[in-house]
Amino acid sequence: MKFKEKLNMLFRGFDSKFKEQFGFEIKETTFTKVVNYFHAPKDASSLAVTRILFGLAMLFDIPDERGGAHLNKRWGDSKMCHFPLFDFVPGVPMPYMSFVYTALWIGALGITLGWKYHSLARLFTISYWYIFFIEKSYWNNHSYLFGLVGFLLTFTDANCYWSLDAIIEPEKASDTVPYWQYFILKFQFFILYFMAGVKKGTAEWLTGYSVPNLSAHWVFTPFTLFLTIEQTDYLIVHWFIFVFDLTVAFWMMWSRTRHVAMVFCALFHLMNSRLFTIGMFPWVCLATMPLFYPFNWPKLIINFVKLRCMTSVAKIIKIHKTIPRSSPELHENNTDNNVNDNDDNNIFEKDSALLYENKEQNEELCETSESEDLKFHEIDEVECFEIQKHKITFDKNVTSLQHTRKKENDTDNETVITRSKEITTILIFIYMTMQGFLPFSHFITKGYNNWTDGLYGYSWDMMVHTWDVQSVTVKVVDNDKNNHFFIDPNVFIPNDRWNKHGDMVHQYAICLNNTLIKESEKSQKENGMLSRNISIFIDVWCSMNGRFVQRMFDPHVDLLQVSWSTFEKIPFLMPLLDDATKWRPILSQIRRDVHSWDPFSNVVFFADFPDYVLDKYIPPELSNVTLTILEGEVAVEPEMTNLFSQSFQLKTGQLSQLDSGMFHRILNIGKKPAFYMFTFYNKTEALIHVHNENNREPKSKLPIISELKIRLSNMLVFGDILFKGYYQLFFRLSMFLV
Repeated sequence: MKFKEKLNMLFRGFDSKFKEQFGFEIKETTFTKVVNYFHAPKDASSLAVTRILFGLAMLFDIPDERGGAHLNKRWGDSKMCHFPLFDFVPGVPMPYMSFVYTALWIGALGITLGWKYHSLARLFTISYWYIFFIEKSYWNNHSYLFGLVGFLLTFTDANCYWSLDAIIEPEKASDTVPYWQYFILKFQFFILYFMAGVKKGTAEWLTGYSVPNLSAHWVFTPFTLFLTIEQTDYLIVHWFIFVFDLTVAFWMMWSRTRHVAMVFCALFHLMNSRLFTIGMFPWVCLATMPLFYPFNWPKLIINFVKLRCMTSVAKIIKIHKTIPRSSPELHENNTDNNVNDNDDNNIFEKDSALLYENKEQNEELCETSESEDLKFHEIDEVECFEIQKHKITFDKNVTSLQHTRKKENDTDNETVITRSKEITTILIFIYMTMQGFLPFSHFITKGYNNWTDGLYGYSWDMMVHTWDVQSVTVKVVDNDKNNHFFIDPNVFIPNDRWNKHGDMVHQYAICLNNTLIKESEKSQKENGMLSRNISIFIDVWCSMNGRFVQRMFDPHVDLLQVSWSTFEKIPFLMPLLDDATKWRPILSQIRRDVHSWDPFSNVVFFADFPDYVLDKYIPPELSNVTLTILEGEVAVEPEMTNLFSQSFQLKTGQLSQLDSGMFHRILNIGKKPAFYMFTFYNKTEALIHVHNENNREPKSKLPIISELKIRLSNMLVFGDILFKGYYQLFFRLSMFLV
């Protein structure tokens, strides 16, 4: 019985909050009331500020993260491999890509200024998503977020206030916008925070292995004063951030905790701006945080500032007027001043009478605005009289604010429902459903699943996985001529993100095949020509979240012969060795022991599958290289450099010294995965460290000015590239016409 009573009390409390938010109880919910709720008029000033700040951020983002300052590198090389999401939407080369980036930048400018808003916002959105779709290797969660925000703003009336459109075409001006235009943006950022927390609720994150050693950065100094690096990593970086991401959006929506949540959220984004190279993402999040405040917060701040200024002016005027009356000399020698004082006093009496006749209006103008959680200090009545006396009045924003409040209060449940409002409400729910579903849709798009689920871009799994790629080997075999050669994995690619995603590895192999054949056909040397019957094998060794380094894709599979599908598992993906997780505490202890030998001593842990071979080259700068078998049985075959080189076997617990400057073949001859480690001393790293110590220059911890200079420089480079691109197009056109 007590349980039912508590449950009923809980429901009544929730129902009360529901009614406070929506204006009706849960049992009274109807589609009509929901439509009315979404279309209730709200002050447009906050949306206008969001529009301006987002557009401004995009103007700086385009030359940087969108690659505007590197157009020739990204799109100027015909041999460069690209990774489009859809093969039927290819990227255009330079100088034609100049058109796309020009459209993107002009669209961002239109959003910022609110000029030709809906047309230029569409132009921005189309250009942005085109660039997004034609290159997966640059995907991340915040580039996906920017595209979504641009898409959502396109459908809003964010240009109805504080915009060129509102000035040039007054009929477009409005003090209010439908509430859904705020709701959908707040929902998108709620998803950003909340889903980031949900994605961190994994054993990898909560056990502290996802982002190791991050707390060594100076931004965590306040925590390391009373915690160790390891404790800060575990408690602050992993657990606190997990709770923060999961709950901060709720705290920002609740008026009682909003101010504190905003402080934590601002600090979080500012720390991220120092920790990671993530472009405008922290600044966009900071710019959109005020969406969770009342809709008219910009007007309240402006009016508060004006009140303070007017109060100061009134005090100055009051002091100035008391000087003549308090000066005996002026009182005796200047009778004109007496007349003026009397006239002013008469005027003051008349104004005072008018003020007392309209006392309610004056109280409304002078009282502190306490609406919607923003509280300001009062000014006293005498100061208000002085303001009235000298004809200093509020700006038209006060009237606009009063009009907006009246319009909001007059809205009732009898609002006429139009077809367009119903469709808008339905589309909002469809969008919300999609945003809730996409981060968990990986059971459908199996072709993008690797050791982690899905492409890194729309899953909101920010910083959940840390990758350490040890080596990438690209082997090309000419089957007709029975020979092979190796390709540098860093050529023909825009970045190194491709090698950890099976879909992009397959695309790279196809692109490399086409490039090699084209280059071979251009060659005039008959003997050097490559046949069309080739095979490509790729062997990627990497570690995820501090695990053993292991191969990610099967090096025995010819990638030109294997099929890949969006909806089927990657056939050449090697499984992640989850059995090795039991070694994690031991590996951490071994690392600490090895690092205690010498600052430049290091250790790398490897794991391999039965019957697979690792060809490991030991560079000359490494000395005292030791191979130790942690578990399993392997055969070691040194490179045959002399008659005395011979292979040998090692079992669990055994170790052997390895010579530098040569290859060593390590074959797992056991029936289970083998786990082993290399310990070594890095002579080159030690010399570099000494050189850097002798030539160290102090670095600023907050290089804000230098970062701004870089962004402005990139903007100029971007403009120069566009100009040269258009000049090149003009030259081609003129040559064609001639």
